[in-house]
Amino acid sequence: MAYIVKATQRTDVGKGKVGRLRRSGTLPAVMYGHGEPSLMLAMSTHDFDRLLEEIRGHSPIVDVELDGRPAQKCVIKTLQRNPMTGGLLHVDFQKVHAGEKITMNVPVIVRGAAEGVKQGGMLDHVLRQVPVRATIDTIPEHFDIDVTNLKIGHSIHISDLGRADLEFALPLDSPIVTVLVPRKLTEAPTAAEAAAAAEAGPAEPEVLTEKKPTEEEAAEAEKEKGKGKGKAEAKGEKKEEKKDDKKKKDKK
Repeated sequence: MAYIVKATQRTDVGKGKVGRLRRSGTLPAVMYGHGEPSLMLAMSTHDFDRLLEEIRGHSPIVDVELDGRPAQKCVIKTLQRNPMTGGLLHVDFQKVHAGEKITMNVPVIVRGAAEGVKQGGMLDHVLRQVPVRATIDTIPEHFDIDVTNLKIGHSIHISDLGRADLEFALPLDSPIVTVLVPRKLTEAPTAAEAAAAAEAGPAEPEVLTEKKPTEEEAAEAEKEKGKGKGKAEAKGEKKEEKKDDKKKKDKK
């Protein structure tokens, strides 16, 4: 579908004159490209706003009709807006030729309700635009992606678009949409893990083993033991001596 922009060439330049144009409902613009002189344009702000609504979700390729001349194929390169009100202030159009290759972001439109979402997954729209490089006549207005059969953990990649006639600025294995696995499923053990755990049976209790003393520690222990034994024997001998002394005193 061709989107047509009707414009006229303007000679009014300067901040004051351009401001008066805007207040009168006229949108200033410029068209340039291919080393040709830039053309200052003017067009209806209302009509261009409606055009932007029409091409929402499509590639920004338009035909600019200037003062009844043959339409010039252009890309809407830049939109300048008022930061306070969001109203349009200025538009840049870049000329392109039929056989010329350009790089452009092509919008992605997702259709259908993914099977994986019905199973509890979450649809993640990773790429809302896919950058491509091709001639103006081969660049699609948008990519349609049907996610109806997309299951949990599965993705649709750039390679699945099936457009060998286009050059992609991103790797072909880049995901466009994917159904994420819900957290509760990632935390739960799989059937295989549960079966393996059941087959293994209950875990055996940990066995605590006594640490064996080293040779030095054993020798030191024997030495201390000998000292203790010697003290005990000496104490016993002294006790016996006291008993003998007591008996002698009693006889006297």
